[in-house]
Amino acid sequence: MTSRNPGPLTSSQAHDFRRAGFFFTFAGAAFLLLITVLESVYPGYSVHANAISDLRAIGTQTSLVGEPAAFLIAISWFAGGYYVSRLGGRRGVMILNTLPGTGLLLAVLSPENVNVAVHSVGAILAFVPGPIVAILSYRTIRSPFRYFAVFLGMLALAGTIIEFGAYNTAFFQQTLGPGGWERVIVYPSSYG
Repeated sequence: MTSRNPGPLTSSQAHDFRRAGFFFTFAGAAFLLLITVLESVYPGYSVHANAISDLRAIGTQTSLVGEPAAFLIAISWFAGGYYVSRLGGRRGVMILNTLPGTGLLLAVLSPENVNVAVHSVGAILAFVPGPIVAILSYRTIRSPFRYFAVFLGMLALAGTIIEFGAYNTAFFQQTLGPGGWERVIVYPSSYG
């Protein structure tokens, strides 16, 4: 959420704020729960070596549950972005808040073992704006949680820089690995 709120919310804005919060909270919590469940039933899955999208790859036993659930999560994120945009009325706010959901939707509709190019575009759309949205939410969160949102956004942004800038380095491969660094991006973005 990136728009400033200059004063008290009208009744309509308060409803939109709650709806946005519901959809973002549902999307974040459901995504984390989905990842945990799929990891537990995927044979031989390694958080260090495997990407999150491996859990939803076509042909795996987890794709039948993972694909529809991830689709619902992406739609929820998109809906949250829509309600946030109604608060500020600016198109840029809606675009920034819906990009992570759009990226997830692209990644879901095109699993990495079907079309890696479209899947990669979706991952970039989810990974890069997600931390930025969390950081900019500082402007609308009124409680001390605003500092937590900034911290989570900065953590996810650092993970994004490492994921895309140091992928082939020994540091990247020997520390958390591709799967671990991906989670450094996704988990904080899901909460922020």
